Amino acid sequence: MTSCVPGIDCIVPARLASTRFPGKPLVEIQGIPLVVRSARRAIDAGCFSRVVVATEDAAIVEVCREHGIPGILTPRFPTGTDRVAWACEQMGSTWVVNLQGDEPVFPLDLLRELVLRIPQDPHSLWTAADTALESEAWLDPDVVKIALGEACPGPSGALPCRYATDFHRARHPGSDLGFWGVHVGIYAGSRTALTRFAALPQSSRERARSIEPLRALDAGMGVKALVGKWNRVAVDRLEHISRVMDEMPKAGE
Repeated sequence: MTSCVPGIDCIVPARLASTRFPGKPLVEIQGIPLVVRSARRAIDAGCFSRVVVATEDAAIVEVCREHGIPGILTPRFPTGTDRVAWACEQMGSTWVVNLQGDEPVFPLDLLRELVLRIPQDPHSLWTAADTALESEAWLDPDVVKIALGEACPGPSGALPCRYATDFHRARHPGSDLGFWGVHVGIYAGSRTALTRFAALPQSSRERARSIEPLRALDAGMGVKALVGKWNRVAVDRLEHISRVMDEMPKAGE
């Protein structure tokens, strides 16, 4: 197992006012709130100096504290990455992995690989792409699609890395013959990169598609994606809870 790396923290953004699933972070799965399960997933990876939940809602901070998870109360922000950038400054983090608060069975190997890779480039944002893009996912707006370009130069790791070139929600499978995958909802980077991202205005494409990394691409920031295939379930809607429960035994829960 990867040991904790000094200066690399995991910040889990969460808020109650979700459009598709209001109150989602506090929905319980076998008696444990979703956001707590997601934070514990980061702790289980064993590779972070600190794991903290960042939220604009005092109720989430209180519930996290009741379960032994540190929480930080933030101002309101347009996106989770803006929230994480603010929390990163408050915590004095050097490097941050932003794990979404709706990822209770996130692959531990991917968290550990990101910890090893992000110090290779302090100027880019990092994310991940799952190449197991099923046909029905092309038109599902809950499944963000990521277009992958050329391989990233520099030291290699356990997973290949490619530059992200575009992101979409709904897209016809025959509209582009390029290399596409499912965008895995995780971001990472240095405090320098996150601060730059948060200082940028939201781009028109980011607002139109509600996809955060488009702001970075439109400003000329590099977005690097680790590429692989993983069993994971992001909870976008209530019906996804049953899928999480199916995956929990496989994830070691």
